[in-house]
Amino acid sequence: MFMSFLKLGLRNLFGRNRLYSIINVIGLAIGLASLWLVSLFIYDEYNFDNHYSNTDRIYRIVLDFTSDGNVTSWAKTSAPIGRYLHGMFPEIEHVARIRKNPGTDLLSVNEKQFYESQLFFADSTFFQLFDIPFLQGNRDLALSTKNSIVITASLAQKYFGTTDVLGKSIRYDHQLDLKITGVMQEMAHNSHFIADAIVTFSCLQEMLGEKRLAHWGQFDHYTYILLTEGASPESLKSKFPELLQRHAPEWVQQKETLLLQPLRAIHLQSDRKDEITPNSNERYSFILGTIAFLILLMACVNFINLTTATQLSRTREVAIQKALGANTRVLALYFFFESTIICAGALVLSFVLAQLTIPYLNLITGKEVDLLTSTWLFIPAIGIASLISLLTGLFPAMQSSKVMASQLGKSVAVSSNRSKLRSLLVVFQFSLSIFLIIATWIVFDQLTFLHHARYGFDSKNVIVIPIKDRSQNDRFKTLSHELEELPGVSKAAFSSSTPGANNSLTYTYTFSGSELGEQPIATFIVDDNFLELYKINLKTGRLLNPMITDTLADVIVNEAAIKTFRLKDPIGQLVTGKVKGLVVGIVENFNHASLHDQVQPVIMYTYIPTLRFVSVKLTDVPNGIAALDQKWPQLYDGYPLEYDFLNDQIQQLYGAELQLMEAYTSFSIIAIIIAGVGLIGLTTYLLNRKKKEISIRKVFGGSTLGIIFWVYGGYKIIIAVASLSAGLLAYYLMSNWLSEFSYRIELNLYYFIIPPLLMTFILLLTTGFQTVLASAVNPVIYLREN
Repeated sequence: MFMSFLKLGLRNLFGRNRLYSIINVIGLAIGLASLWLVSLFIYDEYNFDNHYSNTDRIYRIVLDFTSDGNVTSWAKTSAPIGRYLHGMFPEIEHVARIRKNPGTDLLSVNEKQFYESQLFFADSTFFQLFDIPFLQGNRDLALSTKNSIVITASLAQKYFGTTDVLGKSIRYDHQLDLKITGVMQEMAHNSHFIADAIVTFSCLQEMLGEKRLAHWGQFDHYTYILLTEGASPESLKSKFPELLQRHAPEWVQQKETLLLQPLRAIHLQSDRKDEITPNSNERYSFILGTIAFLILLMACVNFINLTTATQLSRTREVAIQKALGANTRVLALYFFFESTIICAGALVLSFVLAQLTIPYLNLITGKEVDLLTSTWLFIPAIGIASLISLLTGLFPAMQSSKVMASQLGKSVAVSSNRSKLRSLLVVFQFSLSIFLIIATWIVFDQLTFLHHARYGFDSKNVIVIPIKDRSQNDRFKTLSHELEELPGVSKAAFSSSTPGANNSLTYTYTFSGSELGEQPIATFIVDDNFLELYKINLKTGRLLNPMITDTLADVIVNEAAIKTFRLKDPIGQLVTGKVKGLVVGIVENFNHASLHDQVQPVIMYTYIPTLRFVSVKLTDVPNGIAALDQKWPQLYDGYPLEYDFLNDQIQQLYGAELQLMEAYTSFSIIAIIIAGVGLIGLTTYLLNRKKKEISIRKVFGGSTLGIIFWVYGGYKIIIAVASLSAGLLAYYLMSNWLSEFSYRIELNLYYFIIPPLLMTFILLLTTGFQTVLASAVNPVIYLREN
């Protein structure tokens, strides 16, 4: 029976119905391949930080800072929190603090020197929490000695040409000689932070000073704890107020709330201020998973549509088999066997397509997933293919059971139920295609808007250079002048932060004319060139005088600060806090952070030691960078030029959205193509069934144009229902998505009109072409057919 089924199945599928079989195989293969790729993506997302032996017992301590009802959610904490947690509560086995300096750090060995972006300072207990495999050295003791450093094998090769580097020295930022006490493997790519070098925390005492590390208001450390076996996170959390009461100043107890965050929840569920790296979001996995499921569902709809359509032409075949003694059970098994052939071929082809496409997926998402090593996927894949085979084989099996042997030689009418099912499936495909076009268009326009929108400042052709040697900060006026003399450079400005890049400092301040009291405010330490370079408009007052020697500093605030503090006469108001000064000017609002958020209050003043960036406006990018590359070593001896375009830094804030857009657009195009191919295949078949009717209309004087309109008439209700349902769904979902952005595009009517027209045009174009061909044939040819 098996061989008989195989021969009949292959002859039927890849003989007279080969076009529709090929459409089914390719459609299902693309749908399954999309599902495998997205499954790998989602699996990787939910397995972030899952490679440590004690992952489920590792938590990050975060804090909410509350001031007069305003809450700032910080990923960082102050250094004293980690210090006092040691040995204070029985629920805590180990505590480890890590610190990441802004930008990069300079490492050098003899003549080799490179800026490293993944260098961290960490407590000696770091490797008790994060048990990264070591190639050399004692992991438990690697950070316990003064001025020690652990580096990755790739970093060892980079500086020394070998991994046998234990005991050798590497110089940090021309300040410290660090002894290499361990060589570790590269950290897994799916970690919420990736370190290439880890320096012992004790070095910070020499670099920053004890006073800085004892300050409760400096949120510049990440604090992690390892709970003891069986300890309750909730029980520990309830004891955090005790920690603050015993060790922290009174103002800390009033304003700070400590919270626990599971390590595995950070990547997908944390969106706090100053995350180590931009995190992802669970909704992105949900969106991609939904699209992958819809792609597969549309491929199955194509399969069912074409199968139920072609089943009409097989009524005579079924009747003959029943006349020859085949019972319903055997015929049902046969149709399930045909479906299995299609699904098996699609399954094999899907793995090939997925493996070929994985490099592209990794490129657009920044991941390192691999299908061949993901053996966990194979059994579910076979199960899904088997389920599809069962479901899609069910329809022809049910139809064949209704065919009687007595129907042999009789014409068969189209079942109204069967026609309704096909119409519903076509509406589903059509509406889903329209929805995906609308949604993809809106997502693309919103992210393009974020790419080009810069509220309140000019970032075009601005490069940002980190200052590694701040010992020359008191010469910033001279240095600015020398930079501006270079060809291709128009302006230079020193500052602590840059607009739009979300790297502002945050301190607390009080305005004498406000009843709000102390409030945290984004802080920009700037020189007198800063506003001019970024074209930030001064609305009232005057510019800063950085050379002022008075005890009261010049202070500039933005309009949002005036509104927040409800200042009626801001000029001349006294400001106290991190700085003590007088408000001398007000600037128009500008976005210092992400466009997801409303413009927040900003305070600006000059404090020379904190200047950590120099922004350079270029008029001629190639020549300007070449001139800077030659001049910089003369200004900062021993520090190579390192720079980023500000626009590139700003785009990092939208990295997750941009990656989502590329993946989302790619999979949406696949879904639309599958739906389009399926509709073309179905309309081709249905038109072939109507050739005799077309011929009859021609015989009775019907024109080609009239026949085209007659064929189109069958799609009017389908197009109307699909367009309306897709438009309503897209408006609801995309309105919710756009509401997450403080600055967003408007949902104009053309987003909802053009996609239905486009899909209608494609459908009518293919149908019209086939109708013209059918009406051009001599009607006698079709009228002679039985």
